[in-house]
Amino acid sequence: MNPTPKPACIFCDICEERLSASIVHRDERWLVFMDIHPIRQGHALIVPRTHLAHLDQLDDDARSGLMRLAARVMAAQEKAGYAAKGGNLLLNDGVAANQHVPHLHLHCIPRKSGDQIGFGTRLLSRTFGIFGRRTDRRQLDEIARSLSRHL
Repeated sequence: MNPTPKPACIFCDICEERLSASIVHRDERWLVFMDIHPIRQGHALIVPRTHLAHLDQLDDDARSGLMRLAARVMAAQEKAGYAAKGGNLLLNDGVAANQHVPHLHLHCIPRKSGDQIGFGTRLLSRTFGIFGRRTDRRQLDEIARSLSRHL
């Protein structure tokens, strides 16, 4: 991985435990935590613990590791009841792609049959920077514990 010069970064602050988050998984390379403005219940983010802004800064091994971890997170979402055999992986890479936080992050969004209208509305709102209210931290912590048990 080729680190980017480190600006003030909310995801780095979470990785370095200067800010708290609802943590699902932590290892030497990756951190998985709950999105505070979830598109669907169970929406998690995977971020590298080293500050990287873009996908092309990951080496082949790290990109493979990211996808392996994403598969595990999505399986945990299903086992925990947040998805019905489906989900979306979303990576906004760069400002033109609507990347709001300049730290590489992969959204793991569980899906259920028939959720297209709610999903589409929330996704479109986020595209325009309208995130809505934060989800209650206690609820996010409980979801994180549930996903962690199934990871």
